[in-house]
Amino acid sequence: MHRNGIRALIVLAVVLFTLSLHYMILPMPTAWHQMLHTTDLHRRLCYIPIILGALWFGLKGGLVTAAAISTAVLPLALRFQGPLASNADFVEILFYLAIGTLAGTLVDSKDRERGKKERLELDLASAERMAALGRASAGIAHEVRTPLGSIQGAAEILAEDYPPGHAHRPFFDILVEECRRLGRVVDDFLDLSRPISLHRAPTLIGPLVENAVGAVKGPADQKGVRVQSSVQGAEGTLPLDAHRMHQALVNLLRNAIQASPAGGEVFVGVRSGPGGATVFEVADEGPGLPEDDMERVFEPFFTRRKDGTGLGLPLARQVAAGHGGSLAAANRSVGGAVFTLRIPVDIGGSKR
Repeated sequence: MHRNGIRALIVLAVVLFTLSLHYMILPMPTAWHQMLHTTDLHRRLCYIPIILGALWFGLKGGLVTAAAISTAVLPLALRFQGPLASNADFVEILFYLAIGTLAGTLVDSKDRERGKKERLELDLASAERMAALGRASAGIAHEVRTPLGSIQGAAEILAEDYPPGHAHRPFFDILVEECRRLGRVVDDFLDLSRPISLHRAPTLIGPLVENAVGAVKGPADQKGVRVQSSVQGAEGTLPLDAHRMHQALVNLLRNAIQASPAGGEVFVGVRSGPGGATVFEVADEGPGLPEDDMERVFEPFFTRRKDGTGLGLPLARQVAAGHGGSLAAANRSVGGAVFTLRIPVDIGGSKR
């Protein structure tokens, strides 16, 4: 049996035992019954299951146990004919409920603090691992960048001997393009391994989004995915690093295009959020995200695609955080996923 089930049975057994003393159900010598009721021990023993319920199940357990005992004792309290202040059972019921609430609240508070501490420890351990991985990645990236540049330069020079239309020219074009792609991956590695540097300037929001859409037109057309944008109400400016924000939006759009089926649609829009924040949303019509992956998708190198690097989304979140904002993932009710990048209004300047 599950541990909580065993604990619940223990609490129930203790509750039944203490209530049997109230109603003198258990067979015992008359002198013992008289001693119990003379010392009010039968009432005091009821605190044991209440405290156990609170310790094991928190506020809910403490209140449920206290309410159960109070309900069982209530007939005895109602049978009393004297003044309410002299009704020992009624007064005890108030204490049962108070103790159940107090003990349960304290236990829940302690559990929350312990959970927060555990999360902070996990975050610290994860940060240390990522820092070590970042240092290693930076070293590898620096070692790769120089020979990769040499390979690309050599390929471009050799390609000059093969004009367009030559049978060998496509091979050099592929070589140059792959070198550029690997160069972008190396740059992503380096960006993750060091604090992000921002150069903010007043940036028009509408053109920022439209430029990002234009940058992914090739991959979208190749897969047969339509990219729709809506920048109505986003005519103002924000103090942003335009290059970094363009990079973040392009990464989100590429991720959405890759997740969408052929013939699907990707939507990018801008709206006003709480507190005057500017919210960028990128939605796709893909399969959505498993619940366990909602946060993991922002971990560097985590990807479920064979051709993915797992760097695009972490970099986008890094850009959002650098602007004092946030990036979150969620599933749409109509299917697919939506990524919400929020930029607060007070990030070193105000929206105009």
